[in-house]
Amino acid sequence: MKKIIMMAAIAVLFAGSSCAKKMTTPIADKQSPGVQTAEDASSENGPEQTPSVAFKIKSIPAEVSGADILPAITKAYEGKVVLIDFWATWCGPCRAAMKTIDAIKPELEKKGVVFVYVTGETSPQATWDTMIKKISGDHYRLTNKQWSDLGSQLGMQGIPCYLMLNKDGSVAYSNVTEGGYPGNEIIQNNAEVALTK
Repeated sequence: MKKIIMMAAIAVLFAGSSCAKKMTTPIADKQSPGVQTAEDASSENGPEQTPSVAFKIKSIPAEVSGADILPAITKAYEGKVVLIDFWATWCGPCRAAMKTIDAIKPELEKKGVVFVYVTGETSPQATWDTMIKKISGDHYRLTNKQWSDLGSQLGMQGIPCYLMLNKDGSVAYSNVTEGGYPGNEIIQNNAEVALTK
């Protein structure tokens, strides 16, 4: 009996550290074009639902594919340190990591680190629309093909995973091929070094 309980506990720990890439049939909803700020959302939802964070909805054209996807996303952040969080609304470890990083995120944002969140169509549009209002940063929702292409190009094994870029666009930190949240200390230390370059 003890062995069964121990094995179940180990399985839960491994399952909770990262979500595998989830691909389903494309959702009919298309990504909202343009940028929406917290102020825009508060005027649509009324004062009782005013979000307390600044978020922006960003997009890249659906025809952008393959090796052009990441440059299309990162082009807007030239000259800045960027932390890209690959996630999904259905991924429990992704949501847990977002809560954990909240302890260091405001300080890093003040220093100039830009937080970018990238997901695919497996994150239902309505759920994504609701969730991002509580996550400061820039948000991209890629098509299934773009998500698959990007995952293949980067060697993504699971989510959450992170890619940090230096101001010149070079990689400051990446755990894309391993997945999982590396911890606040690793994110903060790499961001501090990137900010000095």
